Amino acid sequence: MNTHATADSQTEGTAGMRKAALGALIAASLLGACSTHQVPMTYSPAAVQKPPLAKPEVEVLTVTDARKYTGKHLGAIRGGYGNALKTIEASGPVKDVVHKAFEDALKARGLLAASNGGSYGLDITVEKLDCSQLVRKEAHARFRVAVLDKNTGQPVYSKVVEDNREDTGNPFATGVFGSVDELTKLTNDSMQAAIDQALDNPAFLTVVRAR
Repeated sequence: MNTHATADSQTEGTAGMRKAALGALIAASLLGACSTHQVPMTYSPAAVQKPPLAKPEVEVLTVTDARKYTGKHLGAIRGGYGNALKTIEASGPVKDVVHKAFEDALKARGLLAASNGGSYGLDITVEKLDCSQLVRKEAHARFRVAVLDKNTGQPVYSKVVEDNREDTGNPFATGVFGSVDELTKLTNDSMQAAIDQALDNPAFLTVVRAR
């Protein structure tokens, strides 16, 4: 009987069992780290200035979510294999979140009409509103904004506004250590910047007779 061969076989078997156990532990840890976070997405009017001729003449008519992933989905903090460790969702459907954000932005500028009131209506398409983090944090917002003359139902203005931003931040705060709050703030800031682009554009303000 070859005792050395038997010993080597036992050692290899033990090592194999340890590797399998370690693999199972890592897999369980990854699964255990997966979580979903619902976050608020709001418009802050703090730095808004009213246009000189602002009147409450603009209503948000429709918001359409045309993103690849619709519903509440915003993005995720991912692990080294691209697996979602922390999924980030809005507190409600994105189309409703964007609807409320545009209303708050119009109100801050003195442009928001009462429901079924005013001369102009906004038809908004959400083409992008998302975020991600593998190493660096990224957030993107893109809206197609059309202004309709409510008397005729015809479009009188259309523009695509977009904001893209990234933040490298702490290179060690990734994966399970990635901050949901920081990525949410980046996404919220991107949404707000795109809305500001839309409503502060001189051409838009001229169309709705606010300048």
